[in-house]
Amino acid sequence: MTVRVESNSYLTEEQQRVYQLRSSLERNGGTPGGFLDLLAAVVSDGTWRQVPAGVNADAPFTSFSDFIEAKPPFGLGHKPEYVLKVLQVPHPHEGVPEIRKRMNAMRAEVQKMLAQEGITGYSEEQRDRDITAWAALDRSGGWWLAFFVACQVSKGADGNRNSAGNGKADGLPKISAAEFARRSRTSAERVLRYLRAWEAAKEAGVVQLGAADLRPGNDPMELPSDEVWGRFYGPRNGAASERGALIAAAAEVAGIRPTKALEVKENPTALKVAIIADQRTAEAAKEALDVRAAEARKVERAQYVRQVAGDGKAKTPAGLPIELPAQAKAKAAAYVAVVEDEKATPEAVAEAYEAVQALIVETVASDPEITIREQRTRFTKTLTSTVRSIESIDPDDLLAVADDGLRASIVAAQKRINELADLLAPPASSHRDA
Repeated sequence: MTVRVESNSYLTEEQQRVYQLRSSLERNGGTPGGFLDLLAAVVSDGTWRQVPAGVNADAPFTSFSDFIEAKPPFGLGHKPEYVLKVLQVPHPHEGVPEIRKRMNAMRAEVQKMLAQEGITGYSEEQRDRDITAWAALDRSGGWWLAFFVACQVSKGADGNRNSAGNGKADGLPKISAAEFARRSRTSAERVLRYLRAWEAAKEAGVVQLGAADLRPGNDPMELPSDEVWGRFYGPRNGAASERGALIAAAAEVAGIRPTKALEVKENPTALKVAIIADQRTAEAAKEALDVRAAEARKVERAQYVRQVAGDGKAKTPAGLPIELPAQAKAKAAAYVAVVEDEKATPEAVAEAYEAVQALIVETVASDPEITIREQRTRFTKTLTSTVRSIESIDPDDLLAVADDGLRASIVAAQKRINELADLLAPPASSHRDA
């Protein structure tokens, strides 16, 4: 479609509205009431998406920033940053609730569309002011400082230049930790600690957006409680992050906010007092310990099944190391799928564990040689334990406390030992008189 631009009579209805919008922006100056009204209409009904993107073009605009920068009558012929500044000027009748609501909706939509293209109107001058304010608050620490660093700093950034994959070319790029440290007169390591704290909180589910999702001039977001800040900020927050992630995952399963669980962990003294003072808390704690013990047994038994199936080696009930035959090993391997199922209950893992132990017992019973070695090992362990117990008895102490019952027990034990000794003694050779 060819569009003539030297006369308004040749403009489409949509172009007429855009032309009026641009004219109102030029002539209304410091009180652009008409411009704000027209822009609200153009945004709400999508007029800007219906205007051809240029001369001899049928396709409409797909980018709002392209629409703003396009020359009239196709666009406004201005930089998006200039339009963002104009949006800061109040409408002359913004005191009227209906007009204020319409203006707020329009501003939010324009800022959203431009922000999606990396255009926020955030400048280096504003960044410098914000960094100066950040430096003044740095001593107290806190989530807002970490949030601001996550918005401004990228580990891959080089000075003031944007790092690869870090936002749109039209938006203000992130800067390096070193550059941020220079402007705030602190150390790069301190800046990176704030960045690591934010990322650790993201991994733990305490904050919803990571540093990669934030940009300079990002809208404020809900921040966690200051009570859990110490869990994530510090030179050794790696382990804390891992533990925090585990707690956050468990909290999500339980249907509670991760910050609640983290706050309890941060104050074990308060938890102890609550358990002692409150029966319901004590019951909940006992239930949790039982669940924890069951999970620990589940992990140990699952590892046992995997080890037996993988190595084909095991210990008998008496502690004798044996090699499982191929058939028993194949049966044990079938139980590995059971214990590796993420949804497997402790009961299911216990059944697999007991089944593998039953295979070991069957292996012992089916091999006479192993059976003899198993019994010999059991007798040896029993006798060794008995001898050690007897050797630990102090004769003087025994003599001082012995009564008829104790003497009878010792006599009976001696008789049993003598009978076993006679049983194992080699037969005496007999000689006939010639």
